[in-house]
Amino acid sequence: MESVSELHELHRRAGDLLIETVEQVREDQLHRPTPCTEWDIRGLLHHIAWSNLWVAPLVDGETLAAVAPRLEGDVLGDDPVGVTLRSIEECSDAFERGRDRTVQLSRGPAPAAEYCGERMNDLTVHNWDLAGGIGVAVKLARECMETVLESFRPIEADLRARGELGPIVEVTRGADLQTRYLAFFGRRADWRPPGSEGT
Repeated sequence: MESVSELHELHRRAGDLLIETVEQVREDQLHRPTPCTEWDIRGLLHHIAWSNLWVAPLVDGETLAAVAPRLEGDVLGDDPVGVTLRSIEECSDAFERGRDRTVQLSRGPAPAAEYCGERMNDLTVHNWDLAGGIGVAVKLARECMETVLESFRPIEADLRARGELGPIVEVTRGADLQTRYLAFFGRRADWRPPGSEGT
């Protein structure tokens, strides 16, 4: 991926764009479906927040075993939007202060920059998922998408073998970057909520 300094900047950019989408979520939308079939809006927010809440402790040197008990159960409580927003900011702040560190992940020790790139991608792709679920359009950051594809394409076969990219989605010749990026991660750019076809 990009250099360490650029990666934390791209994470901040992806986070800021996601914040704009999260701020549009209304309480009456929390149980709407999303392109992630296993999650409704609230479930998707929980995934985003829970994943983010690992970052600062791990970047600051805590172990997985120490952090895990604090993240059991429902991390959103009665403020799903607020918790998600705070988690995004905390995540970006952590990668900025700890970009030269090593973090303990489930696969073993890894550079914080590598973790940062993975988290940047998660924020980017789930921004589109969330926007689709609440029915708003979102334009993802070009540099974030380009950086992810450049990094992930060489290991695509391995990722697909592990089931980490979702179903194969064909795209037309000349498809725009966002359509190609979404397809790489098993998403159709023309996704609509079930029952909305033809409306």
